[in-house]
Amino acid sequence: MLLFPKLAGLVLIVLINGETPDSTVGQTVGPDGPQPPPTVTSDPLDITVHETPDRVSISTVGQTVGPDGPQPPPTVTSDPLDTTVQAPCILTLQPLKVVVKYGDKASANCSTTTDHIGMGWEASQGPVDMKDDVQLITWSVDSLVEWGIKPFCFMNPNPDKQCKVHLNVTIYKTPESVSISTVNHTGPMIEGGQYELQCDIQNVAPAELLTVSWFKGDTLVNKETFANSIKTPVNRSATLQISPSRADDGAQYRCEAELDLGPEGPQPPPTVTSDPLNITVYYKPVIDCSNWTPLINTSLDSFPFAVMGKPQWRTKWHQGTSRIPSTKRLSKKDSGQYSYCASNKIGSECCATNITVEYGPEFDCPSKYESREHTLFLANCNVTASPEADVSWSRDGRNVERPHNLTRRDNGLYKVTAQNKHGTEHHVLTINVLYGPEIESGDESVEVYEGRDVTLSCTTEGNPEPEVKWSFNNQSKTTGGRQTTLTISGATPADGGEYTCTATNTFGSQTRRVFLVVKEIPDRVSISFVNHNGQMTEDEPYELQCDIQKVSLLESLTVNWFKEGTLVKSKTFTKPTKTPENVLDMLQITPSINDNGAHYRCEAKLDLGTDGPPLTVTSDALRITVQSPCILTLQPPKVVVKYGDKASANCSTTIDHIGMGWEASQGPVDMKDDVQLITWSVDSLVDWGMKPFCFMNPNPDQQCKVHLNVTIYKTPESVSISTVNHTGPMIEGGQYELQCDIQNVAPAELLTVSWFKGDTLVNKETFANSIKTPVNRSSTLQISPSRADDGGQYRCEAELDLGPEGPQPPPTVTSDPLNIAVHCKSSTHCFIFFTHKQQTGDK
Repeated sequence: MLLFPKLAGLVLIVLINGETPDSTVGQTVGPDGPQPPPTVTSDPLDITVHETPDRVSISTVGQTVGPDGPQPPPTVTSDPLDTTVQAPCILTLQPLKVVVKYGDKASANCSTTTDHIGMGWEASQGPVDMKDDVQLITWSVDSLVEWGIKPFCFMNPNPDKQCKVHLNVTIYKTPESVSISTVNHTGPMIEGGQYELQCDIQNVAPAELLTVSWFKGDTLVNKETFANSIKTPVNRSATLQISPSRADDGAQYRCEAELDLGPEGPQPPPTVTSDPLNITVYYKPVIDCSNWTPLINTSLDSFPFAVMGKPQWRTKWHQGTSRIPSTKRLSKKDSGQYSYCASNKIGSECCATNITVEYGPEFDCPSKYESREHTLFLANCNVTASPEADVSWSRDGRNVERPHNLTRRDNGLYKVTAQNKHGTEHHVLTINVLYGPEIESGDESVEVYEGRDVTLSCTTEGNPEPEVKWSFNNQSKTTGGRQTTLTISGATPADGGEYTCTATNTFGSQTRRVFLVVKEIPDRVSISFVNHNGQMTEDEPYELQCDIQKVSLLESLTVNWFKEGTLVKSKTFTKPTKTPENVLDMLQITPSINDNGAHYRCEAKLDLGTDGPPLTVTSDALRITVQSPCILTLQPPKVVVKYGDKASANCSTTIDHIGMGWEASQGPVDMKDDVQLITWSVDSLVDWGMKPFCFMNPNPDQQCKVHLNVTIYKTPESVSISTVNHTGPMIEGGQYELQCDIQNVAPAELLTVSWFKGDTLVNKETFANSIKTPVNRSSTLQISPSRADDGGQYRCEAELDLGPEGPQPPPTVTSDPLNIAVHCKSSTHCFIFFTHKQQTGDK
């Protein structure tokens, strides 16, 4: 009988065993039948459970085969299945599971939300009697020691019914000890052997929650659990198979017992670890074999490459078939192939190594080498070293190439350096290259100023060192021996001529000739004004001139200008000369009143270089006298006035004077000495050539003046426009000339004539004429009319541009317009007529 809670929507699935639908449910075919047993599953049957009736039976199971199967579908009916439905037991445990250490306190609460006639706890330790007036009841034990305890909470909803719920209780005990050992083995292990380690766990519960972890050092290598339902404490053992290698020598193994009691248990889970087990691994020697490059005098037992083995090994050396003692110290000749063997009680190993004995550089080289120039350098200078040394040559602290074909430049002391990783050695070698005399080329001619000392040089080279002698005009100038220079003191013209230098040694001789020229110094240096005499005016420019007579070696000349001892200008000449020349140099000055009485002088300086100190000739001093300028101010500085109108201007000064006035052809003003301003005025200006000026006498010996710019103008009496040499019609495309006549205008140089076609400016003309009085002027315009010009108007305009001082806008007079008309006689010709409109009517 099946019991269902009072829930709706229960789905019951009936499984029918066997290949045909008539097999009964729950039938098995046994171990000899097909595995797993054949199974056919029915469609689900939905049932709805109600409180009444309390019994349900299953009637049929229908198999659906689809529309393509037999109709009606095949059906197999099971036996009835009776079910009994009762109300659920609503009890809640808190906690649902209890994990407690053996002997510790344990408790749990049981509660319900439904009515009942009694509830309590059944347990082998700490049972609780039934109570009918509570909704929560507690089970509690101060020291839980019953390993198989299975407490449950019960409740009687009514006299005929009881429900219950079991509390999951786990009692645990941590291991008393955890130890590790080898199985059937003591002592060191042999590399590659098979060994078993065992971990013993004493008195632990429950064993089914025990996990044993194996560690090699800090690395987890294995885990083992135990499937055992015994609740009481037991002893358990775990094993680990190992095959140690040399890398495991000295390794530590340990095992760790852990009780995994779930989230309800202590965190982290209780763990007990064994003491570590140290293992020792024996293995045969292994040599880290390689070629060896020891330093000379190193013994064989210093072989640096590692030998690994356990227990301790012994070594042997062989070269060919000969055994070599390991204490042998290696020399240069001991390089070669060797055999190195190591053995212990586990086994042995040998390696073949190539030994190259290394040592620092050693020289086989002479200390001096001598040979003729242009011969091969044949000195044997050998270096032996291992490894091969880097050899370098140096001279005077600089690296050089090893000499090959000797030249005189190879003479000297050389340091040969050989270096490898074992050291550096030096060797000093002197090379002496022999060759005949050679005289260094120089000036064929040497110049000196008369009275100066001069030295002639004869630089020679040769090995052995040459003997040098001088001669002049085939006469010896020395007493013998080596003399590379010849000095002539206080040169005179008689010392001029050809000098010969001769150099001699055992390999030959050579000569050189030098011509000495004795030159004169400048005759005279003078200073003067250019185009000026007497006093200078302040802030006016002037020019001074320095005249140097008969200068030789012009390329060595510098002219210096001085003002009261201070250098104000310097000029150096670069032109080469062979004969004396006269030289001029200029100085521009603009003196101030503070320069009055200043002295200027110029200096000619010849830089003779190594021939001696400079030659200097200085002019006499030139004294200048400076007077103040004429300080007069005109207001306005320019007057523009119409002919016959009034004109005036003021003249003023800020300095003391003995008189000032105006000079003019109209309105002159007499000199006055008690004023700082004086006015020129004319009521009707009619003098076209008027040039008035204001004058002032600062002192009895000086007068200054300033001119007033005066422009007198007259506007044109008339301006008219006409055609030139033409009357009547014009033909389209023909060339015609218009003329604008301007009558009685002044000044003509300020006149501008503008031509207009309608309101469009088509041309402008100005006049270059310095006549100040009124004149007549004409201006012309070339036109080539078209039919589009029919009815057009031309006019000309005369304007006097008198500048900003004149009337604004400038005075302008315009002609009457000239009208043109175009009449066409045919499709290809037109006639043009002009009509001139005047004030009195049309023309």
